[in-house]
Amino acid sequence: GQKNLIFTEKCAIVIGISQTDRNGSEKMRLFMAGLDVHSAEIAVREALAFSMEQAKAFLTALVQESGVSGAVLLATCNRTELYITAESDISPAELLRAAKSETAVPELLLLEEMVAAQHLMEVACGLHSQILHEEQIVTQIGGALEMARSCHTTDAVLDTLFRTAVSAGKEALTQVAVSAVPLSVSYRAVQRLEQVLGDLREKRCLVIGNGNMGRLAASLLVQKGCQTMVTLRSYHRGETVVPFGTVPVSYEQRFSRMEQADIVISATRSPHYTIWKHQLEQVQHRPAMLVDLAMPRDIEASCGTLDGVTLWNLDDLQSDTAPDQQAITALHQIAKQYADTFRMWRNYRDSVPYMQQLKELTAQRILHSTAVDAYQSVPQLEKIVRLTAEKTVDMLMGSMKAQIEPALLQDCCTKIKDRGRF
Repeated sequence: GQKNLIFTEKCAIVIGISQTDRNGSEKMRLFMAGLDVHSAEIAVREALAFSMEQAKAFLTALVQESGVSGAVLLATCNRTELYITAESDISPAELLRAAKSETAVPELLLLEEMVAAQHLMEVACGLHSQILHEEQIVTQIGGALEMARSCHTTDAVLDTLFRTAVSAGKEALTQVAVSAVPLSVSYRAVQRLEQVLGDLREKRCLVIGNGNMGRLAASLLVQKGCQTMVTLRSYHRGETVVPFGTVPVSYEQRFSRMEQADIVISATRSPHYTIWKHQLEQVQHRPAMLVDLAMPRDIEASCGTLDGVTLWNLDDLQSDTAPDQQAITALHQIAKQYADTFRMWRNYRDSVPYMQQLKELTAQRILHSTAVDAYQSVPQLEKIVRLTAEKTVDMLMGSMKAQIEPALLQDCCTKIKDRGRF
């Protein structure tokens, strides 16, 4: 009788581990495994849902993985994506499958290194959302990063990756306008209700859940003139935040209040269904429209088989607006720009050991060269040569930051070693 939760918040959450790149950054690679609304229907996405206890067990299992440096899980109502930095033989897909061994985990999208980074930038820009350019994904990615920081579980690569993605998403929201597209699933739900029911004034709605999604849906309904009730687990006047214009009611009264409603929207983080078919059968005057905005679902799917009842879940709220190709092009450009920014940072960071090696090799080559024989009497000659080598390498690397590749620098160091003395 219990529905699964996607980890802890059913929105954007983080799972990370306490190791801090102990094996050296050059050995750690970036991986992503996941699925989303475009690759899997809602029943399949629910296969990767976790109860609170399962989430804790998953975290413990990740801590045991000695080859993993860090991990971030981006879990929303439309996607579950696990990002890890790990040694080459560690697979995020296998980590997810191991955590859900009792269920059939579907095929997952697997990405590595810059392809994974590019994907996250596109996600942040809303290119992979159910609704193009929807605004909530940026907050969800930012929430994932904040969770990781508060737990001290993210590493430098994942921290920079997600910060860069947040910046990309913010620029996309401020710089790109997408015509005739709802801003979120809540907007889309209210839009579709208007399409089906017509003017929502004088309609009565019960919103189950006072989280972000529920509050947004309730506020939109009030703006449309709909008489809106919102369920609360507890209510303290002046302390509990409820959308302006709504009537707070007890969660336990939801079925009696449902008798008065034309529409019911459910968007909770409850571990149980909020509406079962056998419960709805006892309601004498059933609402015509049930809208389930939760992941995993709040409303038992068979409720939609009752006479006079229409049930929508998240997959039923796809936008029917033709894609704005100009906006899509602009969003891809922003995603690529920020992916390139991350690539340059990552390459420079991974190149630092080779830069240090290049400085030392250069200084040694000069000091052992016959070209300095005439200067052996110069005070502190070795110190001068080393300082000159360091400053020269720093200037060169700084001026070609966008072109630096760790493999090329490594090759350069190898060739200098092989060439021997001047």
